[in-house]
Amino acid sequence: MGEQKDRRLAGWIRIIVAILALLSQLILIAVLSDVLKNQAVYIYFAIEVLALFTVIFMISHNRNSSYTIAWLLIIIILPVFGFILFYLWGRGPVSGRHGRRMRDLMDRGSAFLEIDPSVFEQFESDHLSRKRFSSYLRYHGFPLYRHTKSNYYKVGEDQFEAMLKDIEKAEKFVFLEYFIFNVGQLWDRFEEVLIRKAEQGVEVRIMFDDFGSIIRAPGNLVQRMGKHNIQVQRFNPIHKFTSRLYINYRNHQKIAIIDGNIAYTGGANLSDEYANIYPKFGHWKDTAVRLEGDAVWSLTVTFLEMWDSEKVKPSNYELYQPSISHQGDGYYQPFTDGPLNNPDNPTEDMYRMMINNALDYVYITTPYLVIDNHMMSALITAAESGADVRIITPKIFDKWYVHYVTQSNYGPLLEAGVRIYEYTPGFMHAKMIISDDDHGIIGSINMDYRSFHYHFENGVWMVGSPIIRDIKRDMMQIFSQSEEISLEAWAKRPWYIKGLQTVLRLFSVLL
Repeated sequence: MGEQKDRRLAGWIRIIVAILALLSQLILIAVLSDVLKNQAVYIYFAIEVLALFTVIFMISHNRNSSYTIAWLLIIIILPVFGFILFYLWGRGPVSGRHGRRMRDLMDRGSAFLEIDPSVFEQFESDHLSRKRFSSYLRYHGFPLYRHTKSNYYKVGEDQFEAMLKDIEKAEKFVFLEYFIFNVGQLWDRFEEVLIRKAEQGVEVRIMFDDFGSIIRAPGNLVQRMGKHNIQVQRFNPIHKFTSRLYINYRNHQKIAIIDGNIAYTGGANLSDEYANIYPKFGHWKDTAVRLEGDAVWSLTVTFLEMWDSEKVKPSNYELYQPSISHQGDGYYQPFTDGPLNNPDNPTEDMYRMMINNALDYVYITTPYLVIDNHMMSALITAAESGADVRIITPKIFDKWYVHYVTQSNYGPLLEAGVRIYEYTPGFMHAKMIISDDDHGIIGSINMDYRSFHYHFENGVWMVGSPIIRDIKRDMMQIFSQSEEISLEAWAKRPWYIKGLQTVLRLFSVLL
């Protein structure tokens, strides 16, 4: 208990230091404003000029129009503070030395992802109607794979039990990459197994996002695990400098690799609540996919790219290639996204393409529904065209302000015939989309601005895989456990809730 308190205290101290650094900038502006109060006309003129250049900057960078309008509203409402927010978190792709290094690492990793034309030719023969999806991902450098087996896990605890069994059998290496890492009962089990495997000569690497785990991960974790020859690394440490990298441009990916032959990915982080060890927000609903075979290589490359972003010496990719292949059914195309891609974002584009091309149905689970006009239009058009469009969000939420914005988006969708459900047993954290019984995506992707524009994300597009049926069965069960929201009930929200939701929607790009 004492160690946990110390860890949380250390985390809060780091957060407070970062906040104080930002506040110092605001105080400086306030002082200068007071000193220059007699120069109000000139200051007003300067703000107008700055606003003009900001608008020109936004337009010239070919941004998402909804994203641009949202930032313009913030700048208009908060003339000075809005500029600061935009400078810190709204300017666009990661730039400077950090951005250049990330791009170089992505290019290096992509060179190891060889695209096999014969796989795509067979795919065209088997799934001609899905050719455009695979071609789009190929254009962005993500290979299509066969010879891969898959398993679906409909709760986090089942995923972690399977992972622990696979780690027990590891002979070469274990890579773990999560947004949130927290000590607790789940970590105690992982720590015991990982230390034992490291002592047997297995290479173990653990990576977590520094912002996501700032009050959770022990401050001495790197040193403690290092004593057992386990490498631990924080992605984008926030104590390095006060900048726009703090809240945005985080590593939201969730990947586990065992010996290069087995991979797990989905929505769950490495923390007790994701395994329902304690009911933080009721029953925590998360899902995952286990891949075994050729498709694992793309996820291994993704891990190494992110790992090397914080290291001086790059990894030797050739040491971590898969050694087994399977005759598994279906096709698998792992892909990633991040702020380096803005404004061309594969995660958002794949979701929108699946919605636009749905003939029979498209079902979606997401903890947050903070979407722009383009995604809203795609959902509405699909429903109005006769597709069965359903979205599942949480009834019990973790962030009240994001949930309010999520609910505020229900209206236009309900009017168009989209069916919306709120998961009543607890918190819906699963991130999935399936359509027409033959293809779907599982990964770390939320339906919000952060996942589509700000964070590093990953997913697996699956076609003709038997687990699509498993996912659909699970979704049908979720529908039966959830409350369907009617347009009439949504319209009866109290006036003050409607007003607050309207205000919060203005700041959607920051949520």
